[in-house]
Amino acid sequence: MSIYKRIFTLARKTAKAISKGEEPKDLKATNLFDAATKSDMLDALNEEAVEYNVKQLQSIDTENDWKKVASQLEPKPKPLIASFYKVAAVLILLISVAYVILTLSPTNEHLKSEESQVLAGTDKAILTLSDGSEIALEKGVPFKNELVQSNGKRLEYHNESTHTFEVFNYLTVPRGGQYQIALSDGTIVWLNADTKLKYPAAFKKGAPRIVELLYGEAFFEVSPSTDPNKDMFQVRTKHQTIEVVGTKFNVKTYSDEPNIVTTLTEGRITLEIDHKTRALKPGDQAILNRQSKRLNITKINTEYATAWMNGYFNFKDKPLKEIMQVLSRWYDVDVHFEDAHLETVKFSGILSKTQHLNDILKGIQITNAITAYDINNKTVTIK
Repeated sequence: MSIYKRIFTLARKTAKAISKGEEPKDLKATNLFDAATKSDMLDALNEEAVEYNVKQLQSIDTENDWKKVASQLEPKPKPLIASFYKVAAVLILLISVAYVILTLSPTNEHLKSEESQVLAGTDKAILTLSDGSEIALEKGVPFKNELVQSNGKRLEYHNESTHTFEVFNYLTVPRGGQYQIALSDGTIVWLNADTKLKYPAAFKKGAPRIVELLYGEAFFEVSPSTDPNKDMFQVRTKHQTIEVVGTKFNVKTYSDEPNIVTTLTEGRITLEIDHKTRALKPGDQAILNRQSKRLNITKINTEYATAWMNGYFNFKDKPLKEIMQVLSRWYDVDVHFEDAHLETVKFSGILSKTQHLNDILKGIQITNAITAYDINNKTVTIK
């Protein structure tokens, strides 16, 4: 059986198992990949990941391609299970690319022996309490006190508070980390790598609910206001204030980037900049230049801004310099370009955050966006 036939067959069987809620035994048993690669694939085939990839596939016209794919699947496909084929499309892409990267690359064996593997980030953060004490929050390590508890992935505050004044805490996510927090009012916040949030342990009743995104990137799912005139939710950054009624939005404010980017996915928010306000509608992305204070609002596909919280990087015609900034935070590495021209080379792709950085760089290299790369401890050189 040809390798292509094996890829199609493996994708078909795995897609069928997933669609039935069964364990993908064929993927686990295949000898096409090593154990580490199969483990990465299985991580990328969780329900959220497949659902996200299906949405991406729905944004393009795949009918003609599926006619070709269907002709190679046995038994002949039944037209009423279109969702099965969309899942299979994700798998064929995943398995095919993995095969090309791991098997057909002529320098693969050399890279395996010479490279040090750079692992993906994980759930971790530092909680700073009002007395200045710090608690390390890590995946699988629980924590609990009278106000808050953590299961190692998410920090949750209680609604009750014995304090008559606001007590502020800080949650700092380092490079190579991510974390979730449920504030005392039920608002959920996802924090990306290299991010710091200041917030009260409990909000005062009848007063605005105010948090500060000191730096980094966060996605907010704000609990609706019981009285918009009194307990409006606000997210403050150094250059803007976001006023919220009850909604979902992403804010990116890294100090090494020239812009603050706010993307609204659902609901309604207003931006206040230098005492002027602008309203955003779902699908709007507001880009504020820190120096000029110029604000530009455009319509976008919001999944490009929120992919990070769903376990993916989603790049569309992005310069490698911007892409490497994102990757450097998640993998906690420093990136250097041998040739400044490479910084402007554009790349598009959907990449899983569970992959090793080495595999992502190999994938980018195969597209000829770069010719080579080198990893030395925590320093990546793009060539």
